Amino acid sequence: METPNQIQLTQKDKDRYKKEIEAIDINIENSIMQLIPEKLEILISSPHLDDAQLQLVNDVAKLYQFISSYPIQSKELKQQILFALQYFVDPDDDIPDSIPNLGFIDDAAVVRWILDEIIDDNIDIIKA
Repeated sequence: METPNQIQLTQKDKDRYKKEIEAIDINIENSIMQLIPEKLEILISSPHLDDAQLQLVNDVAKLYQFISSYPIQSKELKQQILFALQYFVDPDDDIPDSIPNLGFIDDAAVVRWILDEIIDDNIDIIKA
């Protein structure tokens, strides 16, 4: 897997994902949140965890913590976070997780993109 700073989404990817984010039903929050710990455990237990996968674990944990700890009033913000977390738990996303050395590249890119968007758009909340 590539290092985290080499993972990039194209504008076409971002545009497609933005449409998917808008369609996210925020009522899936509980079901997604229940899947995160198990999926993180599967990733962490990998015998060959690389830097990008470690960054992915860290980024997912940040999103999980953010949505668990803060009363998010914005539907759009909640949709962004849930999209990233749902993408992470989906084993058959754009690059299936079962593909060795490649399966989590897309997860890392999507989760990092959403995390960066959230930080950029909510810097006042995050600094508080």
